[in-house]
Amino acid sequence: MTLGEKITDLRKKHGLSQEELAITLGVSRQAVSKWELGDATPETEKIVALAEYFDVTIDWLLRDITPQQNTSGGTDAHMSPTQTQAGAPLLFCMTLGGSACGLFLLFYGRFYAPTDIPTVIGIILQICATALAMGFGLYLKNSVDAEQGVSFIRTFWRVNIWIVALLPTRILYFLFAQLLNLIPETALSRLWVRLPQPFWALGRVLLFAGIPIALYLAFCLFVTLVLCRRPRKRA
Repeated sequence: MTLGEKITDLRKKHGLSQEELAITLGVSRQAVSKWELGDATPETEKIVALAEYFDVTIDWLLRDITPQQNTSGGTDAHMSPTQTQAGAPLLFCMTLGGSACGLFLLFYGRFYAPTDIPTVIGIILQICATALAMGFGLYLKNSVDAEQGVSFIRTFWRVNIWIVALLPTRILYFLFAQLLNLIPETALSRLWVRLPQPFWALGRVLLFAGIPIALYLAFCLFVTLVLCRRPRKRA
């Protein structure tokens, strides 16, 4: 295989057009076309860039030897930028689904399961789903498209914050209830002594449940609104 044939083969395996490869290397599409047709030879620095981008050796690019394979024995399996961007919506749904499943297991373990195993699995599932989404977002930001990577992370947290914040809210509710239990019942009753019994019961519900729910809604709305704002572009 000639150098041009190798460039063509690698480009197609990675799902790239001549235009996309040209943008990656900082050259024109016509230059890439001439390389592949054998009408021109890439400069030394472009050959080095090609070898690094396609994860092949310079020696393999320049010499007529058997096509290089990776250490696993197959052909190069790195995803192209186009494939990575196309997979972003699927990974977004998968990670949010995993986080939601973790939340379901948390509540199932808390109210129905005889052991704490579902709760532990739910926490681990939420952590793994969040870590996977953040890792993919950072990869997009640093290696593919910085703007799309930031957008992926911000969009993920605009939704995921409503899922993962329920567990801290539940913990705060438990601590708040324990704190109220330290107050004598007679002291609490004096707060509602002038109200009829139904209003007194409603007041207790609002006191025990209303404050944690209000904190949860306020926190999630604040995070969502902050992430909905477009980040300022650096001058």
